[in-house]
Amino acid sequence: MSDFGTFFTIGLHHILEGYDHLLFLLGLILVARSWRSLLMVVSAFTVAHSTTLVLSALEVVAIPSIITETLIAASIVYVGIENTVRSGEHSQRWVVAGLFGLIHGAGFSGHLVGLLKGVMEQGSIWPALIGFNIGIEVGQVVVVLAALPLIWLAEKQSLREKLVPEISRMIAGIGGVLVVARIWGIG
Repeated sequence: MSDFGTFFTIGLHHILEGYDHLLFLLGLILVARSWRSLLMVVSAFTVAHSTTLVLSALEVVAIPSIITETLIAASIVYVGIENTVRSGEHSQRWVVAGLFGLIHGAGFSGHLVGLLKGVMEQGSIWPALIGFNIGIEVGQVVVVLAALPLIWLAEKQSLREKLVPEISRMIAGIGGVLVVARIWGIG
């Protein structure tokens, strides 16, 4: 398999197994009420995390893992709390997605940088880097497409107003546990 194909698979598995990134993504899309807002949020997250993924992989930016992982956990807490205290859709949610996306990209790169060392010795890292990023994006699209029918079904059944705060509290709670675990070096 080519570097692109191998790293595409690694990126796809990384996002689908990355429960922290998935919780953040779920928290972001949970309150989306239109295709436009959903697209803006997911696009901002994608552009931001792709940017820091590339910058980190090229070793232009280097954030210590404990800081990155703790901030990722804090981002989960933030979206969970924001969903709980703000009712309805948030018009500036794309800004939150973009800012925290920068941190998530650094987190994605933590897994990637070590794998790229061997590829760098053999030649260009671009096929591997692009493959990894596209794998993450495909996984993200799969997750969003799987979650949206459930979210919109809840809307049709008039359950959304009850479920969103409860799910958001769970997201914030799990994020809080992750913050503590990562600060203590056990998560």
